[in-house]
Amino acid sequence: LQVISENAASERRITPSWTITQLRAKLETITGIPPSSQILSLQPSAGAERIPIDGADEDSIHLSSFPLAPYAELHVSLGLSLF
Repeated sequence: LQVISENAASERRITPSWTITQLRAKLETITGIPPSSQILSLQPSAGAERIPIDGADEDSIHLSSFPLAPYAELHVSLGLSLF
């Protein structure tokens, strides 16, 4: 997948058995955005609509639940905390 954020863009291998929580932790080293502040979305192909990557229990939702594809784009943005 192509990981894209405001500060970085790089191609990364993503393991479908990872949970969303595991993905967020790995993305922090790439993007510099803390896991709790990340807003994730997946664009499976050029021109396709972005799919939010989130869930009520991110420790149990695996990435295999999303349409991962070669050359897909994983967008990581900074969410604003209200606290």
